[in-house]
Amino acid sequence: MAYEDFYESAIRHWIDGSILEENEEYDSAVCMQGFAAECALKRIMERICSSSNIRKYSHFGEALFQDIVMMLTGDVGLTMMIDPACALRLSQMALPEVLFRDHPERRYFGDDKFVKKDAEDCRQAAGCLIRELAFMRLDGYV
Repeated sequence: MAYEDFYESAIRHWIDGSILEENEEYDSAVCMQGFAAECALKRIMERICSSSNIRKYSHFGEALFQDIVMMLTGDVGLTMMIDPACALRLSQMALPEVLFRDHPERRYFGDDKFVKKDAEDCRQAAGCLIRELAFMRLDGYV
């Protein structure tokens, strides 16, 4: 049986994306940051529902984020279970469109589709999600 550790995967992909961005490999950096954000969101969603429900999202990180925000803003009990401060911060977060655009198919694209600004925006957004995940882990919520 495969073991999925979305927390560690999120951090690993974020670091890899940051290294690629530093080396001006923006297309690969954007792709890795999309995977980092996806994994962070899947770990947060694991706290809300079962692993089998997470599989329905596949690589659709944008839909996953929207569902998490919808659940947290519509269910006070669920928000308390996740972490009220985190729920508020997540609901205020606006992820850049480029983070999930053509994800994961973009891993097969040619070079020069993304620029430095795209990579920076994706790194910052994925970093915010990973920070929230780290806070949740330190506080015992995940």
